[in-house]
Amino acid sequence: MSNTSFVLRIYICILAVEATLFWAYSAFPFVFNLSSTLALPLVITLDAMVATLISVPLVFVWAIRPFISARTTQLQKTADELTHLIHTANAPIFGIDLDGNVNEWNQQSEKITGYSKSRAVGLHLSTNFIADEHKAAVEHVLLNALDGIETANFEFPLLTRYGHQVDVLLSSTIRRDDSGTIIGALGVGQDITELNKVRLEQERERKEASAQIIQASKLATLGEMATSVAHELNQPLSIARMSAESIRRKIVKGTITGEFLEDKLQYIEDQTARAAAIIEHMRMFGREATEEPELIDPRDVVKNALALMGEQLRLDGVEVETDFSKNCPPILGHTIQMEQVIINLLTNARDAMHGSSGLSKVILRIFAGKNHVYIESEDSGSGIPANVLPRIFEPFFTTKEIGSGTGLGLSVSYGIIRDMKGTITAVNTSNGACFTITLPHTNYGYF
Repeated sequence: MSNTSFVLRIYICILAVEATLFWAYSAFPFVFNLSSTLALPLVITLDAMVATLISVPLVFVWAIRPFISARTTQLQKTADELTHLIHTANAPIFGIDLDGNVNEWNQQSEKITGYSKSRAVGLHLSTNFIADEHKAAVEHVLLNALDGIETANFEFPLLTRYGHQVDVLLSSTIRRDDSGTIIGALGVGQDITELNKVRLEQERERKEASAQIIQASKLATLGEMATSVAHELNQPLSIARMSAESIRRKIVKGTITGEFLEDKLQYIEDQTARAAAIIEHMRMFGREATEEPELIDPRDVVKNALALMGEQLRLDGVEVETDFSKNCPPILGHTIQMEQVIINLLTNARDAMHGSSGLSKVILRIFAGKNHVYIESEDSGSGIPANVLPRIFEPFFTTKEIGSGTGLGLSVSYGIIRDMKGTITAVNTSNGACFTITLPHTNYGYF
């Protein structure tokens, strides 16, 4: 039945009732006690108005009933579709109530964890599905959600029924009732377990490639230092040889004494130990660093680098001045790699001052701030051209002639410092160029 025909029928019924009342009032006026009060036409008119006022809202309500029913049906259909979408979505979706207990658990959550919805619902999410080391962080996010603070792209592992972990990238949203009161939270996640495996593999490959480049750079540095190392080794070997010749002459003359022999042998022992230490340091410098980072004193690192480069710098006419803070906290890293960085800076400084008519000088400074240690290398060269300065840390970029450098030194140094959570920068000064290494320190009671 259409709404129009329904309304017509209602009004026909009203008119029929009015006609019946008119007949009754006319035929039996004393029964209704109307003769002593109002005129009959007025009574009938008032009655018709009252009946109309009562019937119109009823007719309106009845008329819009189909629309209300259709809207309710549509809303229910939409709700069912959303529920189905959540349950079948290709992403883990789960909800919690105000106590942190699971009250929503879709098919993908079942799939990646091995827990069915019937088994998961009612369990405390953090207690049952999060590893101990991540519980605090996850609970913080969930509490924020229940307080009205939503979180996006929060990564954490879900525990599976079989004891494995599934990496999930989660975004939380708030759930409210009809009055707007928060009643829980809904988490929409993305299974990034395989993506993380790919990332780890790529990071492993990057580190391997970086280690190979670092190793190649170190071997190139060793080759460049060959003359300096040979001269450094020649000194203790020459002293040991002269001591041995002195002992032999005394023996031939028959004038050797026990005290003289003991002194000369001790001298030979000291010089051979010095030569062995140089060779061992070169061997350590040349090998690939595979050990875990350790606490190191940046002052010792610079001293070790100077022990390798000092003689070469002296032969090239370069004066080295050091200014080390007496109180310097340790940093976390690899000693050999840090030595390589300092040697690269010293090599660049030496090359920048090569052929200079003025004083060739390098100043090495080490000092500490509240959170960082600073290592500076300032030379008296001609500085770095403005068009070159932005590119000096690029791999294989060099301003040296072909065959005079690989272009890896500063790039490798940049990578080493970056992996130590630090930075390395370069600026021109009034006297030359200054490189500054900034590294976080352990801050164990120094400040």
